[in-house]
Amino acid sequence: MKILIISDTHGNLNNLKTVLEREQPIDQLLHTGDVLDDQEQIREMAGCACAFVRGNCDFFSREPLSRDFGLMQHNIHMEHGHMLPDSFNSIAYKAESIGADILMFGHTHVPLITEAGGITILNPGSLTRPRQANRLPSYIIMTLDKEGHAEFELKYLRKMSDQEVAP
Repeated sequence: MKILIISDTHGNLNNLKTVLEREQPIDQLLHTGDVLDDQEQIREMAGCACAFVRGNCDFFSREPLSRDFGLMQHNIHMEHGHMLPDSFNSIAYKAESIGADILMFGHTHVPLITEAGGITILNPGSLTRPRQANRLPSYIIMTLDKEGHAEFELKYLRKMSDQEVAP
């Protein structure tokens, strides 16, 4: 199973189109917020099951603030991140307290794949307004094998819209 994890598109879907062309086929798309009412357009573009949470810029969204769901043997907690604690240990504690082994969030626009307290913590960064040192749009591909073992790959786009971006 191949899952695309994105965040903080902020109403600009140009880079998402590029990612979808590059990564298809995907089985599911997870968006950790700041969608700006583009859910239906993203669903159409992705052509697969999609799940969204409301970000701090999604003022009129009806999406939930968080989602908890199972995926094979994994329990996943997904939220935007603007209400998460600052430390990874505190984030891991929150995930553990709700029974999640994977916690996904956005908001910071800085990509991250790490572990704390046995919890996998993921942030795909931003496809439109990256803030990490290389300033490249980013996303995460999560792959689940037949036994449910999860692997995560952080990926970057070399182009941001029509402007070439230095690596």
